[in-house]
Amino acid sequence: FKEGGSGTASVSCKALKFDANRKQPPGGTVLWLTLARTPCDRSKVCEILIPPASSTVFEPGNYYDVFCLEWTTHFPPSYIVAPDCADEQVHCGLKILVEDGGKVSKHEFYGVAELACVLLLMAYVGWSFFFDRIKILHETGVAVLLGLLAGLIMERCFGQTVEFNVDIFSYMMLPMHIFAAGFNLQTQSFFRYTSYIFTLGVTGTVLIFVSIYYGSELFVIHPKSGDEPYKLRSTQRLLLASVLSSTDAVAPLAFLSSASFPQLYAVVFGEAVLNDLVSILLSGCVEGASTLPAISELFSELLKLSATSLSMGLAFGLGTSVLFKYAKPLRGEDVVKPVVLLLGCNYTCYILAEVCDFSSIFALFICAVLSGHYAQYGMSPSAQTFTRELAELMSYCAEAVVFGYFGLTAVAYGHQRKTFHWDVIFYYILCIVCARIFAIIILAIGMRLSKCGADLALSAKDLCVVSMAGCMRGTIAFALVLRAVPPSDKQTHAERLMVTTVLGIVLVNCLAFGGLFPLMLKLLRLEPNPAGNDKDSCDASRSFARQVVTSRWTSFDRTYLQPAFRPRAEVTQTEVLPAEQELVEAGSFA
Repeated sequence: FKEGGSGTASVSCKALKFDANRKQPPGGTVLWLTLARTPCDRSKVCEILIPPASSTVFEPGNYYDVFCLEWTTHFPPSYIVAPDCADEQVHCGLKILVEDGGKVSKHEFYGVAELACVLLLMAYVGWSFFFDRIKILHETGVAVLLGLLAGLIMERCFGQTVEFNVDIFSYMMLPMHIFAAGFNLQTQSFFRYTSYIFTLGVTGTVLIFVSIYYGSELFVIHPKSGDEPYKLRSTQRLLLASVLSSTDAVAPLAFLSSASFPQLYAVVFGEAVLNDLVSILLSGCVEGASTLPAISELFSELLKLSATSLSMGLAFGLGTSVLFKYAKPLRGEDVVKPVVLLLGCNYTCYILAEVCDFSSIFALFICAVLSGHYAQYGMSPSAQTFTRELAELMSYCAEAVVFGYFGLTAVAYGHQRKTFHWDVIFYYILCIVCARIFAIIILAIGMRLSKCGADLALSAKDLCVVSMAGCMRGTIAFALVLRAVPPSDKQTHAERLMVTTVLGIVLVNCLAFGGLFPLMLKLLRLEPNPAGNDKDSCDASRSFARQVVTSRWTSFDRTYLQPAFRPRAEVTQTEVLPAEQELVEAGSFA
């Protein structure tokens, strides 16, 4: 039936034995009158219990033809039957299969899915050795391809598909990656290019969000069913814009060595961290909104949500640091117990922020940064090393599994061909690329003006690389859109369209952009610059002022914060001087 509208529809459905030669829907007004009628809200997905028609008995493993009828206010035959078979298709009717519960149990199928994820993880690691030599297709793209193949095999063998579980992604995969990013944060590079990272990660993300929102208003969707063309509503465009403002820097960082390209690596990585935070904050701010909020209101909501999440991250991070400062048994030879306690404190912060509708990612990132700067010094040196390596291991495994899992679950949405519009997918990809280029140009001009017209630390070639890296979209975008819509069996046509659109964009990014990125690096002929570029400065007085600010902050950290949150033995002059020098150097680049 045609979707949309208002009011209540009265619907009846029945199932008949599958007939490959059926060319017309079943007739017989009397038979329809004997069926129960279910009231359905036209604006929502309706669930109907379908009884077998006449003496038909549902048998597991058999196919049936399902037809539904919408009653009107008039006496029959003024009714609409769907499918109406008006397009002279080969078979008439909605073909369904009655599942055989004894074919494979839910427990067994879950085990098969877990086995597939483990094999995909091993394939991810195995291909990474080839990628280090050939530099053609990143292991994330290989994981997605193999995941798609595994999903098709499972569907063929077991008649079932795996659906993307947002809770597994949100509560298991994502925290591992965020904790590692915060705990092992390279503060020297992060603070050195703070102006670029914050400008691109915050202002740039908002600009892309606004650009995609207005760009999508120009596109008209032509349904495959032949219905009238339509545009997405403002609420749906807001949701897609917030979701698609989230970038994926996994593949770009694989091509940018931190030793050969320290500036690019720091900027791309730092922007990716802040972009994830801001895009998730944006999706929370526009949830339920019918129009684009004013920029001032948007930033106000961002600040409000950031403040609450920051407060929780600070509370847990500093509380964990105090615990590790005074708990002397944690500084013993035992390695496992202190590490488990540290991970537990950070994970508690994440869960509590999630339950309270704060930004759990932002709160965990702040907590992890503080744990890495203060709390870890309350453990033995061997425990500190183990924690850093474990965080890196968890992040790597989560990254590998989530891309394979994404490919494995993408098969479940491949059957929704009526909502799989490749023109919509490529239009939004075009919007993302244009919005990214526009944001980079605007921000580059603004930063150069703010620096008295002096050259930036990032050259034009560097900005091209940063622009390309910001065009990629990953699994966070797919998880955000699934989180914002109802379950698959309750989604409307427009909601399914949004899910399949984001799915198609992520697939294209993983498979196509991952191969285009190294090609662009070759065309630009970037030369490694291990020493970095120190030409980004304004006048000497401004550079000196920055050095004074960073030096005073370092002195404040050394004098007050480190004694308050680190064990006394860890607050030494030799420990502090490198950090102070690091921040002083950062002042001339910020």
